[in-house]
Amino acid sequence: MILTSLFALSLSGVASSDVVIGNGLSKNLLAAGLFILIGCCVDFGKYLFWSERHRSHYYGAMALVLTGFSLLASCAFFLSAEFVAINNSQLESTEYRVLQERADAIRQEINHHERLLEKRLNSEFHRQWVEGEKNAERIRELKGSLVRLMELSSNAGKNTALNEVPITRFFAVLGRIFGVSIETVRNFGYGLLALLLEVITLGAISLANSMRREALCADKESDDSTSSESTIDDSEQRRRVVNLSNDIIQGRIQPVIRKIKAAQYELDIDEIRQVLMNLYLAGLIDKDARNSYKLPSAE
Repeated sequence: MILTSLFALSLSGVASSDVVIGNGLSKNLLAAGLFILIGCCVDFGKYLFWSERHRSHYYGAMALVLTGFSLLASCAFFLSAEFVAINNSQLESTEYRVLQERADAIRQEINHHERLLEKRLNSEFHRQWVEGEKNAERIRELKGSLVRLMELSSNAGKNTALNEVPITRFFAVLGRIFGVSIETVRNFGYGLLALLLEVITLGAISLANSMRREALCADKESDDSTSSESTIDDSEQRRRVVNLSNDIIQGRIQPVIRKIKAAQYELDIDEIRQVLMNLYLAGLIDKDARNSYKLPSAE
């Protein structure tokens, strides 16, 4: 996403000096913001489509298309960044600065002859007009020299710049080793780097989704296990209550809390009282003295 945005920023032609003009934002900066927003939307859409590719093959295809666009944008940014570094190094080279100094000197001389020409053409003396023709001829010669210097300046210091930029020097060494052009090595290297970045990104998305699904499955299994244990506990509790109720009805134990606790039915006192109350309400036992119970007497 960052590389796509940076490439979009370079397309807009924005520079640090263009950030603020007066009290407002420049048009270049607004265009850069728009390009960055587009790049972010492209990458965000790629992540979403890739995350949901299992729902439809259409999502997977869209993710791959956006990935291809992002890959090309990354390669373009790498290339443009290297060319900017080469251009800056060329502008700082001795050869280029010498040509620029010569060009500045020629411009100054042209300005000098143009001023002389203007004065002599305004003169009333014929001799000054003749001298003015010499100035005009000299101006034409100087302008021709300036054009040739400008043509030479496009390549001046370029070889020096290629040797000074580390990544370009690295590509040149690889090209000599493998016997291929530096352009081939550069395109292959940047393409491979951009591809690795995209593969790592998609792999990270897949890994995050896989970990999320595993976490959801683990939570579900934990809930199922808890529910199963709760069901087992409830079933065991009901069995103890039924056993106690049957023993009281059949007379194997008296409906007295103290004796039931001593018999170790593994029920707490509230559960025992509830069993006795249910049997009493059902008419299976009778009330006894001091809020206790007894088996019904035979008539």
